[in-house]
Amino acid sequence: MVNEVITNAKDMIQRSGTSTRIATVGEINELNEKLDIKLPEWLIELMTTVEVCDSELVVPLDEEAELRIEFLNPKCIIEECLDAVPGCAVYENGYICIGEEIAIGDAYAINIHEGNNPPVYLLNHEYGEETEMIIENKLTVVKKLSDLFLVATIKK
Repeated sequence: MVNEVITNAKDMIQRSGTSTRIATVGEINELNEKLDIKLPEWLIELMTTVEVCDSELVVPLDEEAELRIEFLNPKCIIEECLDAVPGCAVYENGYICIGEEIAIGDAYAINIHEGNNPPVYLLNHEYGEETEMIIENKLTVVKKLSDLFLVATIKK
């Protein structure tokens, strides 16, 4: 079965007329090793087969406003999960930072225990390393990661 995340990410690239790069096997191995977790197969497939790493995703909110999200590469995911707030406070609970809000720096995360098309959450860095506060106050950006790719384009 083809994952809807992969399909919509490929469609986003087609719609955008541009792409960035895929992650290497070495980067994925380092990600698994440094985070000491087993990444879901669908996430590995996304990062190694669809050119989304290092993309600037543009998500329209209305006619005048938009979100700008940097879709992270494996090295940046490691940094966000181990060294940066709020990622370092929640990754042991299954949250993996996959993006960063370009203007503000808040993290966009998924929970790897929430299926093969999980919600995308915005984690506020103002809570520092207060794990419970970060999780309690997370905002659901989209109910499924595939929905993000459905509305986003990649900035050229």
